[in-house]
Amino acid sequence: MSEPLVAAQLATQLGVLVKPLTTKETDIWNSSFERQFDLVWPQRNIEVLKQFKTELLLGAMIAKEQMNAEIDGESPSSGKIAGPLIIRAGFVGIGDDWEDGGTITTGTPQNWLHSGTTLLGGTAGNAIRIGDNLVVVVVGIGSLHPSPKIESFQFTIDQKTKPAVITGWPLKKSDLNLKKLNTAMIWKKNSQVLGKVFASAIFGATVTDYPYLLGVAYIPEAQLRVHDPYDLVGTSANRDVNKVIYTT
Repeated sequence: MSEPLVAAQLATQLGVLVKPLTTKETDIWNSSFERQFDLVWPQRNIEVLKQFKTELLLGAMIAKEQMNAEIDGESPSSGKIAGPLIIRAGFVGIGDDWEDGGTITTGTPQNWLHSGTTLLGGTAGNAIRIGDNLVVVVVGIGSLHPSPKIESFQFTIDQKTKPAVITGWPLKKSDLNLKKLNTAMIWKKNSQVLGKVFASAIFGATVTDYPYLLGVAYIPEAQLRVHDPYDLVGTSANRDVNKVIYTT
């Protein structure tokens, strides 16, 4: 059975609304995935992404339904949907890049994906909310720091707190600091997401780490033309034109 058909079956099991991909869209999706990920990313990352290919395609079908347009790869034509894309830090309100998450206080869980980032400027500890023009599929979390210190992370999705996931990063010295999720997370319109991280006080009062989300994103072509992450944010009336990411 083809991967798009398996993704459609998964949509039925999960009870989510989708629009099936055409053969042309599937071919564009596969080519885009190869160019962005398969040919350039570390092998470990590629292995994880491929293990979740059904869920990544399901994200495309959800985006097609949600945004009522065709999937058209990483450089879409006008009026179409960009995707699969590397998840941009600004899409989820972190900042200009993943390094903008800031220093982490040790010894207690700390906010990471939340409304109180510098970019979002909302209330610390409140969830972020996905807008009309974004779908994100998360299959893992990694670190861009050469010596990562985050011991574990935890997500609360739509007010439901998930089990904490232990990274194991401080226990190994590797350039492949990546933790695969047991189950992919698909964040679509109105999904509320709060992500927290924990680092041991053995490293001092604060540590520096650069966690990032491994997965893919889907966003309309018009919003992909927005170069400054500041303009993606919808925190007030004059910053609500792109409908990508909100505070709560």
